[in-house]
Amino acid sequence: MGFDSLVNTSQLLMRNAQWLESDNMLLVGMPADNLASVLLEEGVANRVSGLTRDYAVFRRLRSVWARNDRLNLEFAPVVSQTGQRFDGIILFLQKSKPLMDYWLNMLLPLMTEDGCIWLVGENGEGIKSWRKRLKNTFGSVKNLDNARHCGLLEGSSPISVETFDWQKAFTEFEVPVAGRPLSIQSLPGVFSHGRLDVGTQVLLDTFDKVPAGKVLDFGCGAGVISAALAQIRADNDYTLVDCDALALASSERTLKQLEVERFKTVASDGLSEVEGTFDFMVSNPPFHQGVKTHYAVTEQFLAESSQRLNRGGELRIVANSFLRYEPIIVKAFGHCKTLVSRNGFSVYQAIKR
Repeated sequence: MGFDSLVNTSQLLMRNAQWLESDNMLLVGMPADNLASVLLEEGVANRVSGLTRDYAVFRRLRSVWARNDRLNLEFAPVVSQTGQRFDGIILFLQKSKPLMDYWLNMLLPLMTEDGCIWLVGENGEGIKSWRKRLKNTFGSVKNLDNARHCGLLEGSSPISVETFDWQKAFTEFEVPVAGRPLSIQSLPGVFSHGRLDVGTQVLLDTFDKVPAGKVLDFGCGAGVISAALAQIRADNDYTLVDCDALALASSERTLKQLEVERFKTVASDGLSEVEGTFDFMVSNPPFHQGVKTHYAVTEQFLAESSQRLNRGGELRIVANSFLRYEPIIVKAFGHCKTLVSRNGFSVYQAIKR
């Protein structure tokens, strides 16, 4: 199998395949290419497990992985195979340092005594600075290679290994809504982890009137928007959608602790797994992925939103004012109203007529 279909980080890994040979390998945060199959076919690993937090990646890979009994893929906030040990772990660098710390703490107890963790990432994501950081975790840190604008590091002999309980990784913060503080729970790596972001605050300030019925919270993050809406209309049905397993786990914990009864969380790539129609669709939509900016998922959501609303239903989103979302909404609905513009953010509203 050729390597041309692999992304740069995966190509760098295969260029160094002789250092990566493992009996039981784990990939964490991997891209949506065919790296796992290549690792098996080239004899680099005998078995490969994978953990992704990104449902878009999971959706693209799951059918290929399911056809091979030496591959096992999880979409989850944490590795569930706690009984297994891995002699080789490949960790793909993420933008969020708290997420990387969370993953490293998760992975150390899963290593065999003589196992290695290989950290791979693009130069633009800051891989070069991680050699020094890894020395806080591992007794031995090596710089294996730099090519294709990427770097590959190896860590072994962990300095200390502690039992990992992902339930203790939640951060709690308060959001004032309708005169009372709401306790929000978020895991590392979730959007606006541990704090209320400016855009969502601007959106929450428009919630003087909230439509009744079925609510879709798109890109729910830690569940702040649905939590706030549920304080105003507890009898609504809330569907919280995100592509991030850590966000969905955060939303689930947030709404359960606030005793919101009528809600469900849905893992989805855009609206791919969302069924039915709604009376209110609300969002502080994502537009960042890694260090690059991506608008496609949000633009597709806005283009499809009218079809997902019942007659008289409302779309309401907040976005950076420089983003050109208004024309997309006008094309879908025939109109778009700006409810407020403040602190660099605008709240847009459209009603399905």
